[in-house]
Amino acid sequence: MIRAALAALVALAGPAVAAEVAVPERLRGVDPAALGYTYAVGTFAPEYAPPAPGSYTLPVIQTVHDHPLVDADGRPTTLFTLKRGRVAVVAFIYTTCIDVAGCPLGNAVLARIDRALAAEPSLARRARLITVSFDPERDTPARMARVRALYRPSASWRFLTTRGDNELRPLLEDFGQPVAKLRFADGRWSGLFRHVLKVFLLDRENRVRNVYSVGFIGPELVLNDVRTLLREADAMPRAEAAARVSRSSAASAPPHGAAHGPSPRPR
Repeated sequence: MIRAALAALVALAGPAVAAEVAVPERLRGVDPAALGYTYAVGTFAPEYAPPAPGSYTLPVIQTVHDHPLVDADGRPTTLFTLKRGRVAVVAFIYTTCIDVAGCPLGNAVLARIDRALAAEPSLARRARLITVSFDPERDTPARMARVRALYRPSASWRFLTTRGDNELRPLLEDFGQPVAKLRFADGRWSGLFRHVLKVFLLDRENRVRNVYSVGFIGPELVLNDVRTLLREADAMPRAEAAARVSRSSAASAPPHGAAHGPSPRPR
């Protein structure tokens, strides 16, 4: 499935107006092994049954801020507007990634989670999948719409981009998602990025509760974590839960007119 999706995404690639022109044709003849830059071998295949939802707790890793985004229909929105107090699974990708254990793997896992949510409407109403491109130069809303059509997601899975580096950089810094353009010796961009696949689990209060990567990501595990956070929320008195979500949104949103900055991290 991953390789088929990768081939389809490559076929979607076409000319685009970009601030910087990539020269991927110069990669012809390069050993493909030299372009596989995720830091793990293979994919995560647990040899155990994940613990039952609610039988464990997930620590608070950090709190993220709100950030502007653009959806696949070209409409402006924000991270918190998309969440609306839901639990969210947030993945950062670029659509022309050629590393099978990178973005295509993340998309494949989210596709399986999306199908599970579609089959369980009561869970789908309380969870959201959010895929954000870190290549806004090429991943325009129109291209994200074509990728959305490829995966045929349910209403729970949204595909987004940003207006450019000024919006993208604070978002990546806030989540702690490093990304760098892979350049040739003469400084020209190859069209590829160096990055480590990261998928973030956010609770209703916009706090990161787990971070999954190549060696530790699977749909069953993520779904159990989502259900665990929802049980945690259900165990909290309704008035207290609403107050905590409201305080979290207010505290994590930057002052009106201020630039977004990195969120504080626990020491």
